Amino acid sequence: MENIIKQGLANLWKGKEGVGGKLYLTDQQLIHQPHKANIQSDRVEIKLADVDYVELYTNKLFGLSVIKNGLTVVDKTGTPYKFVVNKREDWKNEIERQLETNKADAISN
Repeated sequence: MENIIKQGLANLWKGKEGVGGKLYLTDQQLIHQPHKANIQSDRVEIKLADVDYVELYTNKLFGLSVIKNGLTVVDKTGTPYKFVVNKREDWKNEIERQLETNKADAISN
């Protein structure tokens, strides 16, 4: 059974559409569950074992980099998942903490 570590509202960029929904970090994966009102309503699941790295990015407003709410999760195939979240540093830290925990658990087992 998966444990939810963190959850919050988030948009996931799919092409030009910012798909609104909820982002969940569990001890096994990162899940974006879209709101039903979105055109693209498929749930996205990224297994933590498949995550290569996490980085922050700044969104632009009128061509200026001013909105510091971007979080990119890149999987081991090089596919980036760009999220818009509140408290992006907290999300990054929690994801990285869980990646380290999972890595330590794998070594000890």
